[in-house]
Amino acid sequence: MSPINATSLKEKTESLSPPRLSNTDRINRFIRIFQKFLKELDGRDKSIKFVQYLFKILLHYKLVHAKTWSPMVSNFSMTRKILRLGLFIAPVRELTFSRPDLMTSCFLINEVGNTLADDIFCFYKMGLVGNQLGKKAEVIAIYCWFAGILRDFSENLMTLQHLRRQQEQKGGDEDHTLHEKVFTTQLSIVKLTMDGVFCGCDIWQPSFSSGVQAWSGFFSGCLSGYKLWRKVAASTL
Repeated sequence: MSPINATSLKEKTESLSPPRLSNTDRINRFIRIFQKFLKELDGRDKSIKFVQYLFKILLHYKLVHAKTWSPMVSNFSMTRKILRLGLFIAPVRELTFSRPDLMTSCFLINEVGNTLADDIFCFYKMGLVGNQLGKKAEVIAIYCWFAGILRDFSENLMTLQHLRRQQEQKGGDEDHTLHEKVFTTQLSIVKLTMDGVFCGCDIWQPSFSSGVQAWSGFFSGCLSGYKLWRKVAASTL
């Protein structure tokens, strides 16, 4: 290779490589990502969930003083319920205006049941509705959530199989976008597994549910938060 060609190849390679950021730029970018992360409803929810379940783990193993930290955990739980109030509007709107097929309608009705029951249970915890209605809403929310988890888990497994076939056809992991989709789908499957374990403990209430729910809730929050962080970071220059 001639010196001129070698120089042009080097310049081309350097132009394709992302510019290196100084420490100040890295800190600035991190702060901007964190700001955008907290602006998202899910970002605030997952940030609170991370702290909530971290302290649930510490409380379970008696590593922190229960009298001091238990109220904070309870308040974080209530805060997350309030943040999610009104989520039933999205599936109701889709049912009303998008004319979905029968199967999709069933899933949307289940989502309405889950989110609406969550809202009623939140109002019960706030003292706005009676004990009987609040307890029924809690049970409905749990079973609807479990049905939704199973559906999402099945969909993500099928998506992963489809993406794997695409990778095989293209001959490996050279397609960065495809590789990213596979990784994100794998994260979703693990996160849904943690949700299923947590929800299963609510349904069957085994004697070891306290510790299992603390860990599964923590990992679920970490994984969903990490997914959102990657999404926000990708859109932040």
